[in-house]
Amino acid sequence: MNNKGFTLIELVVVIVILGILAVTAVPKFVNLRADAQTSTLYGVQAAMQSVSALIYGKSIVKGNQKVSSTNTPKPTITLTDGTELDINYGYPRAIIPDWQRLLHLDSEDFLITVTPDTVLLIHPTSIDPFDETEDCIVTYKQAKQTSKPIITVNPCV
Repeated sequence: MNNKGFTLIELVVVIVILGILAVTAVPKFVNLRADAQTSTLYGVQAAMQSVSALIYGKSIVKGNQKVSSTNTPKPTITLTDGTELDINYGYPRAIIPDWQRLLHLDSEDFLITVTPDTVLLIHPTSIDPFDETEDCIVTYKQAKQTSKPIITVNPCV
């Protein structure tokens, strides 16, 4: 008798193998939300770097790129809308209203906070970070006399 088909044992083995493959592959696709949020934060980081570079160019033109924000009078540049922006060594300071004006982030999606160490944190509204080591945030550390600002992304998990 020549039966063409699979035995019950062969079908069970195939189902077990498919189950093992599913268990190992599913976690790679389940965490798409964290990947999407991380990608968005990288976009915010790129926007902050671009804004910082443009402001530094304006401060070079004005000649105050080497002036600290502690000086009197405070160094400023004029934005295209005619308002003044305080700068520190040619770059934007870590001040919430200034970055809200510069980035125009949707307040329903992002919050901007500042730590006691004057580190600006931009994060989704769904989290409330304590400091710059938390996950799912963009950090902005002000420029110092010999270095430009440090803008980093802590990926979402």
